[in-house]
Amino acid sequence: MRQPMPNRGEYGSKEVVDRLTPGRRTACFTCLVLFVLATWSGRSPRADTLGRRLSAQIVTGPIKIRPYTPLPPAAKTPVHCARNQFCSFQVVVSATTSGLRNVNIRITDLHGPHDSRIVSAPATIYLEGFTNIFYRSSEQGDIGEWPDPLIPAVDAEYGETRNALPLTVGTISPAYKRYGQRRGRAIPGGRGLGEVLPAGQFAGAVARRYVLEIVKPGPAGVATFRWWSNPGTTHPNAERVTSAAPLALDSGVSVAFHGSGTEEDYLQGDEFWIFAGPERHQPLWVDLLIPTDAVPGSYSGSVYVSAAGSPDLELPIQIEVFDFALPSTMSLANSFQMSWSSLAKAHFPETLPDPAKDEARKIQLGKAYARAALQNGITVTPSEDLAPVYSFLPDGALAPADYSRYDDAVGGFMDGSQTPRGARWTSLPLPRLKRLSEAQRTLALRDFIHHAHEHRGQDRLYDYTYDEPSTPEDFAKLKSRARLVRDIDPSIPRLVTTNLNSELVGLVTRWCPAVNALEPKFGSPLDPWRQPHRAARGEYEPRLKAGESLWWYQSCSSHGCDGNGPSPQYDNWPSTMIDASAIANRVFGFLSAVNYRIAGILYWDVAYAHSLSPAPGNRGLSPWESQYYFGGNGDGSLFYPGTPERVGGRRDIPIESLRLKMIRESFYDAEYALLLRQLGEQEFLNKEVGGVVEKAWRWSADPQAWLDLREQLARRIALHSSRAGKKQTR
Repeated sequence: MRQPMPNRGEYGSKEVVDRLTPGRRTACFTCLVLFVLATWSGRSPRADTLGRRLSAQIVTGPIKIRPYTPLPPAAKTPVHCARNQFCSFQVVVSATTSGLRNVNIRITDLHGPHDSRIVSAPATIYLEGFTNIFYRSSEQGDIGEWPDPLIPAVDAEYGETRNALPLTVGTISPAYKRYGQRRGRAIPGGRGLGEVLPAGQFAGAVARRYVLEIVKPGPAGVATFRWWSNPGTTHPNAERVTSAAPLALDSGVSVAFHGSGTEEDYLQGDEFWIFAGPERHQPLWVDLLIPTDAVPGSYSGSVYVSAAGSPDLELPIQIEVFDFALPSTMSLANSFQMSWSSLAKAHFPETLPDPAKDEARKIQLGKAYARAALQNGITVTPSEDLAPVYSFLPDGALAPADYSRYDDAVGGFMDGSQTPRGARWTSLPLPRLKRLSEAQRTLALRDFIHHAHEHRGQDRLYDYTYDEPSTPEDFAKLKSRARLVRDIDPSIPRLVTTNLNSELVGLVTRWCPAVNALEPKFGSPLDPWRQPHRAARGEYEPRLKAGESLWWYQSCSSHGCDGNGPSPQYDNWPSTMIDASAIANRVFGFLSAVNYRIAGILYWDVAYAHSLSPAPGNRGLSPWESQYYFGGNGDGSLFYPGTPERVGGRRDIPIESLRLKMIRESFYDAEYALLLRQLGEQEFLNKEVGGVVEKAWRWSADPQAWLDLREQLARRIALHSSRAGKKQTR
């Protein structure tokens, strides 16, 4: 098995001074800057010719396309998909010399057996935006630009055209303004309000990172700066005065400084990063849903790529559809927390004068996020501020509760009436109701459970009893809540993020350890609750035989909660970080369904960075600038706020991340595995999956191995479908 490898850096080794500035550590300029950059030779044929500016290829499999790293081989085999599954691939457009303008792509219908056809119109084309990483999540991460936000050409929520296409692809990146950090958290503020605008045509032979540092503060024309690059100038260039007119650096790169003309434009120590290379890659993500009635077989079509001044390129695309369908609701249960108020904070900094309209706007936005999450297999939670409204009579009895707001937010996701393809949430937590007394809470929860039963949602209820208990006070609160829920309805699972603990038997019925606790390795990170004993998977079997369940979750223990988790203890864990590999984002599915037999996945937030969005006039960081919290890039943040100012259109939408697509692929992996188990193919399943995924921190980093595995599992399932069809015709 090929082992997971650290992500290759674009601008040099891990020891390149990614955190240093000349003013902070001048000694580093005498250090040797190690630089490794693969040549562009040896690449698989693409749709391009010598001297042509427009170049493009199709890429399949779990891989992140960075702007200046060598491309993987172009896809030579079909994309393999079941019915009712999103078939996905990437179209990578590459620009050299003077860049490309007015780039667009068009997908034809796909034609299959017996004159069948898959219409391309429902396909969603996303522009993969880049997020700049200033601080690595772990030693396996890397600084620089990473693909993550997915801006749709036409959004799925409202069908509005957004500003993804057409696009311009140059060889020079935007300028990224660096923010500070403390113990793995981005620090807002402390930066000027001005911008740096790069321009020009890169004439260098290798990719470079330019760093500009403000020396003297002030507006453009007063402030001064110095710059250096990696690889390249090891000492900073001479101090220069900023200017609104372009100033040449070198190799064809120039910069201009734009601000409001005040002293606040550029502050001393402000730092800007710019990237440039001889060729820059721009990936686009394509989602095509295979209809439930699609005829099995091979389908062929084309992707046309166009750009101003260049002939259109035709890229052939093949999809093989197998004779089985995936369910719209994922079989692997999950619960991803989501604060609906945090979403509103990022999208609507100012509240409306009418509280009812303000709340309706928040619920509408939250439902859009919930639908986007469900398109990727994820069940989100309603936040506590949307809980039903309970009131009590003078004698303490419960008055008729108001469920209107709660049902508006939740109802359509529980019954599938307001979701894509009728998909339903797989879980629903009980409300916490912390403001009520214990007696009132008991009455309210009884009423809530009865309400859920009337709406056919009781089978998906659970109680998030306590999160990561560590102190005696924590365990006392845990036990109190567990007894309360048990006395009301003992059938409702009581989830606690903790390891197996004999003192909690009978109170906890849904055990939820961190992945690092369930499969520790030498030097692996400690649990957040620092428990000395970390139970292995087999130790949970008696509890499962008693009717309890086992979930798990991934946390900052997978990369280092204070930032840049060192090797080897933080290597190769499943991860939702931006600067982790696509496979690390995806591996949870097989681990859950095959290697460890896990019933569900918990995740602590999908939009944490939204909650830190700056108020009007505040110098905070938007989720588009940074998702660096708890030592990781993207920890607790899987979306970006799609405001019209940012992505175009008239209405606000959620912007999915590339990591969400990898999580969806992980749920598909689990679905394939669970289908094979139902078909009695456990031995085959263990053998095939075990050759690619051995344990939580040992799995293949080869995207082709994952493509091959998906194909093998699909063919085995389809074989059973074929046999069943033959039996019916006899």
